[in-house]
Amino acid sequence: MINARTSQRRHGAWCLVLVAASGMACGGGGTMSMPGTGGGSGSGGTSGSAGTSGSAGTSGSAGSVGPTGSAGTSGSAGTSGSAGTSGSAGTTGGAGTSGGAGTSGSAGSSGTTGGRGGAGGRGGATGTAGSSGGRGGNGGSTGGAGGAAGGAMPSAGCTSATGTPTSGHFTIDASGTQREYIIKIPAGYDARHPYRLVIAFHGRMYDAVSVDAGGAPTAAGQGPYYGIEPRAGGSAVFVAAQALSTSWTNANDIPYVNAMIARFKTDLCIDQSRIFAVGFSMGAIQTIALGCAQGDVFRGIAPMSGSIQGTCGGTTPIAYFGSHGTNDPTIPIATGRMVRDTFRMRNHCTTTTVAASQAGCVDYQGCDPGKTVSWCEFDGVHEPPPYSGDVLWKFISQF
Repeated sequence: MINARTSQRRHGAWCLVLVAASGMACGGGGTMSMPGTGGGSGSGGTSGSAGTSGSAGTSGSAGSVGPTGSAGTSGSAGTSGSAGTSGSAGTTGGAGTSGGAGTSGSAGSSGTTGGRGGAGGRGGATGTAGSSGGRGGNGGSTGGAGGAAGGAMPSAGCTSATGTPTSGHFTIDASGTQREYIIKIPAGYDARHPYRLVIAFHGRMYDAVSVDAGGAPTAAGQGPYYGIEPRAGGSAVFVAAQALSTSWTNANDIPYVNAMIARFKTDLCIDQSRIFAVGFSMGAIQTIALGCAQGDVFRGIAPMSGSIQGTCGGTTPIAYFGSHGTNDPTIPIATGRMVRDTFRMRNHCTTTTVAASQAGCVDYQGCDPGKTVSWCEFDGVHEPPPYSGDVLWKFISQF
């Protein structure tokens, strides 16, 4: 009994000390209890997150009615009832009310980021999505190689070139070798307007003259430059390149192309972000070689009935259009499909396709922004597709 009373006295003394020091209450069972647990509902603080609906602050002051410690039933922090002051909605991310996932999405206005930033628009769950832009981010898909949607990269000639350029036959020195080409300047040429540049390569049995004139192997009625030039409406400068000895297997060929481009950038007003290569057969092989090695120079390539000679070096994605006759006896269509898949994988496209407007043509899905891959198969032999002008211009004009 004496020991029990002594223990009680000691306990009472400690209680007084604790009450004075921390404001804690002493339970009647001989043990100490924390504030808010004195009543049957004193554990209410555990559910008092008050942010489950994103409006915690509106009911957070309810703790003021809880003298018995039951305030937790209304989501208050406990005996002090001050939970409302700190119960801001941000604790549970109720900010979805303002996370319009792209309500201010200007990410695609310039397209310079390539457009993938739009994915951030899903951040509405945390209320920050608006800051990273919404679906507009895909705008980069229509930009040039380094340009914005609708933007151009004017060459030096846009400000420094003088005189009026003319169409015709010209020669150029390429690493000590004299080479020839034909150029067609659009009617009404504006020396301060950046034009697309389309360089076309002939097949082994043909030459630059046939490309410039729209003769064989281009289908009748399609027109010059595989049918592209009549559909361009004066928006591009066209060049018909001439091979050495009809073959595009010369080590001088890529230096020759680079020498022409350098001259055109200086002497003409060229959009450096919209330079294209197109070719048939042996000309397609040259076009593919340029796409493999110089994806940073060309915006897109369009080989018809071509193959890869040797290896396809380089890793830079580049927009690609290809076509092949299903009965081609010269370069089997399986070879053409292999070329297509090389650029499809380089551009990170999936194997999923969507039918294009032209029968037999498809567009691959999931490609890198602006690095499209299109493919046409037609009932034919070793020849450009009979609708070459329409599909080639559709490919080029999307950029």
